[in-house]
Amino acid sequence: MLCSTCGTDAGDVSKFCPSCGAPVVRAAEADDYIGRVIKGKYRVEDMIGEGGMGKVYKARQVMLDKPVVLKVLRQSLLSDERTVQRFQREAKAASRLQHPNSISIVDFDQAEDGALYIAMEYVQGKDLHQILSREWPLPEARVVRIVSQVLSALAEAHSAGVIHRDLKPENIMVEQRRNEPDFVKVLDFGIAKIQDATGDEGPALTRAGFVCGTPEYMSPEQARGAPLDHRSDLYAVGVILYQLMTGLLPFESDSAVGFATKHLTEEPPPPSRRRPEAKISPGMERLILKALSKDPNDRPQTAEQFRAELIAIDKERRSAAQRRPGISSPVLSPIPRKVTPADQLETRVDPRANPWSASEATVRQDAVVITAAGGAATATHTDGVEAASAGLLAFKIVTVLLVAISVGLAGWYLYGLYFGENAPLADTLSSNAPVPRESQDPVTIQPTDTRPLYEREIVRNEAMHPKAEALARDADRAVRNGKLDIALAHYQEAYEKYPDPEYALKLGELYYQRNDMKIARAWWERHLALKPESKARAYIQERLTSM
Repeated sequence: MLCSTCGTDAGDVSKFCPSCGAPVVRAAEADDYIGRVIKGKYRVEDMIGEGGMGKVYKARQVMLDKPVVLKVLRQSLLSDERTVQRFQREAKAASRLQHPNSISIVDFDQAEDGALYIAMEYVQGKDLHQILSREWPLPEARVVRIVSQVLSALAEAHSAGVIHRDLKPENIMVEQRRNEPDFVKVLDFGIAKIQDATGDEGPALTRAGFVCGTPEYMSPEQARGAPLDHRSDLYAVGVILYQLMTGLLPFESDSAVGFATKHLTEEPPPPSRRRPEAKISPGMERLILKALSKDPNDRPQTAEQFRAELIAIDKERRSAAQRRPGISSPVLSPIPRKVTPADQLETRVDPRANPWSASEATVRQDAVVITAAGGAATATHTDGVEAASAGLLAFKIVTVLLVAISVGLAGWYLYGLYFGENAPLADTLSSNAPVPRESQDPVTIQPTDTRPLYEREIVRNEAMHPKAEALARDADRAVRNGKLDIALAHYQEAYEKYPDPEYALKLGELYYQRNDMKIARAWWERHLALKPESKARAYIQERLTSM
């Protein structure tokens, strides 16, 4: 190509003229597929992406007038048997998945010119990488909503024997539907591994020790080229969670080898340390670090378990938000002085209403409109503001009068008691004589045991057993509702009233879930001391050995 400035031949690929250094502007090459109808079924409209294996086009299904995505394998790769088999495997892996959060395969065929293509559903949205770049920081509730759908799709894929192996934000599409904000589609199973018990997978498409995937999201076992199972995908989800909460990757490097080495050898810094200003709940931080464990056995063991823990953390966070100071009654809570949006819940106060103090909030409620993600509920209170204010003033006046009368009566009584002619205590108080021992109540003060509960002497009071059982039932309900901190407090109070070995067992498990290994060990050892024949002994010993 000739330079437009000096006329020198700049060659076919150079971006700058070798003679004068001016930038060379090259016209975009025409794409042979745009405008064509492939196999009489798909009219190609535009190219929306390009990768090492081929190009991705937006097309329209002619018969249904429906948008689709066509992924077309490069002509130059048709002679590479391994690449062709990998492309076919992507179609096979994705076709196995019927989950609403997994991309759907429409067709797999060969074009008139011999090129292989996959037709799949078109998702009108942004990928998670774009959302991170433009919208971070993201509220924790939104992160939970997005990642729980990713895990739901992975659960279905893993049950079908499909491991993704290249999960990253670019492969997660997020679509805004009318009644479903942040609807997720997981795509690109191009390097997916299919585990098939029938053994019909065919020859291996990756060489032994060969590493494939994206280095920033690779699990340690994937980085070292070891055999993989579904827990490798869960590690990648942990990296994505870390990135969504902090806007940063857990490790930084300038090379693929550097990323792989850090995934293999370094522990990720806690998210709250990387971004102290980010709003990350303690439960979310614990789960992220658990998912990023080097040993697959220390991670959540299934996508379903991971999703359940994620949702429980979100419920616990919401419950903690509801227990914030200022909300004192579940029946009639005072309206906060300052109203701010909380995740997907927005509260708007009528601008005509005046601000109220916290003590008056339950009396004066003019017009409040609460809009939730799923709809709107309007509560209006306009009845008798002046009447309510007058009633409150009268109540305050009566209260002040009663207090004044009470103080006066108390003063008159004390005066008569100490200084009246029949005052029985006048002599005693005038002399400094001690009160006789017979007049003192017999009170025995027990020394306070400051040792932790699991170290104290075991003393059972059968009278306290019913109260302890009631507390334990409350704790069980709290666990089912994901309120682990409440459960912990109830179990400890139950054990303090009646040291039952089952309470010690559950306390050990809760502290283990919180990664407080020292206290978990102490409670489990107390359980085994109280119940040597415990059926949980093997489980406890396995956990204690791994600590």
